[in-house]
Amino acid sequence: MARALGPQRRLLAIYTGGTIGMRSEQGVLVPGSGLAAVLRSLPMFHDEEYARASGLPEDTLVLPTTNSPLSSEPRTPPPRGPQHMWMQAHQERRRLSPLVPASPDQRVIYTVLECQPLFDSSDMTISEWVQIAQTIERHYGQYDGFLVIHGTDTMAFAASVLSFVLENLQKTVILTGAQVPIHALWNDGRENLLGALLMAGQYVIPEVCLFFQNQLFRGNRVTKVDSRRFAAFCSPHLPPLAVMGTDVTINRELVRKARGKARLVVHSSMERDVGLLRLYPGIPAALVRAFLQPPLKGVVMETFGSGNGPTKPDLLRELQAAAQRGLIILNCSHCLQGAVTSDYAAGMAMAGAGIVSGFDMTSEAALAKLSYVLGHPGLTLDDRKELLARDLRGEMTLPTGAERRPSLSSSALARGAAQLLTLSQEADAIREALLPSLACAAAHAGDLEVLQALGDLGSDLSLENFNGQTPLHAAARGGQSGAVTMLLRRGVDVSPRDEDGHSPLLLAVKGRHRGVIELLRAAGACLSPQELEDAGTELCRLAARADLEGLRSWWQAGADLSSPGYDGRSALRIAEAAGNLEVVTFLQNLEGGAGAQAPGPATL
Repeated sequence: MARALGPQRRLLAIYTGGTIGMRSEQGVLVPGSGLAAVLRSLPMFHDEEYARASGLPEDTLVLPTTNSPLSSEPRTPPPRGPQHMWMQAHQERRRLSPLVPASPDQRVIYTVLECQPLFDSSDMTISEWVQIAQTIERHYGQYDGFLVIHGTDTMAFAASVLSFVLENLQKTVILTGAQVPIHALWNDGRENLLGALLMAGQYVIPEVCLFFQNQLFRGNRVTKVDSRRFAAFCSPHLPPLAVMGTDVTINRELVRKARGKARLVVHSSMERDVGLLRLYPGIPAALVRAFLQPPLKGVVMETFGSGNGPTKPDLLRELQAAAQRGLIILNCSHCLQGAVTSDYAAGMAMAGAGIVSGFDMTSEAALAKLSYVLGHPGLTLDDRKELLARDLRGEMTLPTGAERRPSLSSSALARGAAQLLTLSQEADAIREALLPSLACAAAHAGDLEVLQALGDLGSDLSLENFNGQTPLHAAARGGQSGAVTMLLRRGVDVSPRDEDGHSPLLLAVKGRHRGVIELLRAAGACLSPQELEDAGTELCRLAARADLEGLRSWWQAGADLSSPGYDGRSALRIAEAAGNLEVVTFLQNLEGGAGAQAPGPATL
């Protein structure tokens, strides 16, 4: 977590619908369009004078600064709201908290993108939430943070799904909404929306969050607990990431760290055929059997207490039969507090039926995680169960001793990785200093097991080692196609530069690793102008030595083989002078047919 710096912060607010913008028609609340126009009329949400001077478009608004004379306006937020806090106590908060933005003149500029049509959140599904994630992806480079204005009924589901769909977040994503429409005289919509805008504008919290009633929660830890009170959500097993009052309190140790410079990955292949089954006393085995039939691929089963359920033989037989068919059953507790354990005989009996423990996950998070894991292609049943048992996005608290316990082979590298990953929290600095070098060593050796363990346990696979190289550099230099494939699938930057300005593609060319070159080019890698500056001379040297494989590697990487060397001659002329007929034939064929330059990344 870091403080957001700079004179301006640009946010995209995606308005999907929900109570916050609803209007009353004949005594019934209906979705209300034109939220940007409504906010434009409220002084705490828009500085019209600054917007006119800056030429902002109609769908773009700007929050006033702390120096704006809003106190004289007739409309003000509730006394304890974030606007009051921001304006009246700024200097005091700066004295108390080093996390408050340094300048009271920082501008939060936000664009409202309104969905067409607007949704009732009860009608939203995984498909709509994936579309929201894809919208964030399309605008990711244009904005510093994102808001999703959403109905409260399924907001906890939405936050959980988005937390798994969006991988490698470097920016803040906050969901918010309201119990009472923003048009009502007394409402929570203004306070929630303004607080969310301030949090996303003033802080970098690289997670999917939910802001409600002055509290910022981790999105996949919340559940809706009240349909009437303004405090509609709670996070039963994790304190808020931040609380807004007369001061802003950030729980630094809870905020997840961004994974270096890794590229945002949107997992759109979420499995839709998942379900939620709540056990109750006397539930018939026939009903369970009917529910667990195909096409269902996974189910979150809400059980009693610490994970217990009926031990009737016919019911257990149905669960075992479903598990043997490959259906994954994730066990979560009915209870708001506490976690699934195996302390009781009944719990052990259910574990014997092939059920995976959900520990302290909410049902919303469990359903989203199940959809995410089942949506991953190419995994075995055991792989999926192992992934479900890991903490992937901060969605659950593993029992003491269960965290950071990688299952690795007996190689020296694997043993070193296992020991490093099991260091205590007090040794975080040592771990973070050594992990980049360990990841590079694993990538260069093609040790996919170690790389997988490092990645799955939260290590950043895009961090640089002592000479500025990333694991992708190391894998490319070592010609490790498997490691390159794994890293690219995890969304690492395809063209990082080391201290010498070299990219992984250039290292693969120098090593004549044509399989790696093909992977990198297909992912969009290109040689930079600096890397091509002396390419002509290198091509001439290869032609003189009849190094056909080296020439093919440069051509495959996109270099122009007709580029002149230091004396103005091309590789073809050098090959002709040296009498290297095979090289001459290759270069002449390129000039006369496919061309001296290979196809670009999009056509490889």
